[in-house]
Amino acid sequence: MHAENASRPEAAARCTDLAENDGVPQERWARDLGIAATRFATHGLDAGPESLRRARAFVRDSLERWGLESAPCADDMALVAGELASNAVCHALPPSGRPVSLPPAWLGLARQEGALVCAVNDPSPDAPVLREDEGFLERGRGLRIIDALSSSWGWSPTGPGKTVWARVLVA
Repeated sequence: MHAENASRPEAAARCTDLAENDGVPQERWARDLGIAATRFATHGLDAGPESLRRARAFVRDSLERWGLESAPCADDMALVAGELASNAVCHALPPSGRPVSLPPAWLGLARQEGALVCAVNDPSPDAPVLREDEGFLERGRGLRIIDALSSSWGWSPTGPGKTVWARVLVA
């Protein structure tokens, strides 16, 4: 099992609560994580019906911009990022209703030497739970997919919420 799902206070201390920043989190989040902004991209998530479609398009566009759209890891990262975003939208965000000035959650992609990292910051303090295989249920397999496709994954509390991340190796 690849999960590193123990709380990581040192990472939480570095990571700014994105829900309270200025609406352009890329530079702040990259700085807090120690990543060059040119190797980091962010996308806001909300509970609207198009949010997950836009998140998947963001991942594909980011991989293309980095020249990784045809890399063996591209499909794995797209699926991992989609599952992380889906978990936030389905389990951590309040239902879509009134318009908000800032997205309530953020998806971040980081290009590192030999790996891609996807992180989702959401307002829920609830820890992600890797469920046992429960047969043919329609839902509940997202973290199992993330665990199978990533070299490692984990989460950290951040302000009132959390950041869940996964690392996919670039072959």
